[in-house]
Amino acid sequence: MRIEQFLRYYPQFTDFPPSIVLRKAIRQANARFEDFGEDREEARRLYVAHKLTLYAYTFLAASGDSSSITAASLSAAGKASSAQQATSKKVGEVSISYSSGLSFSNSVDTGFADLKETAFGLQLLTLIRLHVRPRYIP
Repeated sequence: MRIEQFLRYYPQFTDFPPSIVLRKAIRQANARFEDFGEDREEARRLYVAHKLTLYAYTFLAASGDSSSITAASLSAAGKASSAQQATSKKVGEVSISYSSGLSFSNSVDTGFADLKETAFGLQLLTLIRLHVRPRYIP
């Protein structure tokens, strides 16, 4: 995948990330997902969008500059819904737990542990689960 292809699919990232961050994310994405068949390019795009959204989060946190409309909008748009994160609440005798059902098995690379942090990552996690076969360990 090339930068132009990614930006054509996700034009919202055009003006925000420094080119070095975008190039590095694309290089990482191109090195992964070879065995994803026809879903290869989609997985790569989702991975890059996920990484750039995480970059937007850290950019806002590090700079404290919430006036950066592009970074703020990318960060807000890419955030995973709070309904998808595990929560537990107890009031008196009543206890309620919500779980996204997202869990990583030994078959999923722990390098993907941050996927639940963005909407792009959650979509990528679905593709990974379709293509990664569980390992049999006797």
